[in-house]
Amino acid sequence: MSMAGLVILSTALGYVIFFRILVTAGPTNISLVTLLIPVSAVLPGCVVLGERVSVNQVAGMFLIALILIAIDGRAIAIAGRVTSTLRL
Repeated sequence: MSMAGLVILSTALGYVIFFRILVTAGPTNISLVTLLIPVSAVLPGCVVLGERVSVNQVAGMFLIALILIAIDGRAIAIAGRVTSTLRL
């Protein structure tokens, strides 16, 4: 029963959710989730285990955030609208 629960809940349901997100968000956006793995590994270690966060780790998280913002494109579109509004 526990093996069936693992197969149904962890694997099958996980793939159903993954492919629904893939259809709605697209392959590029779903691949960006891999950039969040280091951040999601460091932060719980800091909060739960009391590990220290180094300056390099904070800089890396900041860089990942900037990359995700740049790849997303919404921030660039908003900046373009703001600059075109300011020109008028």
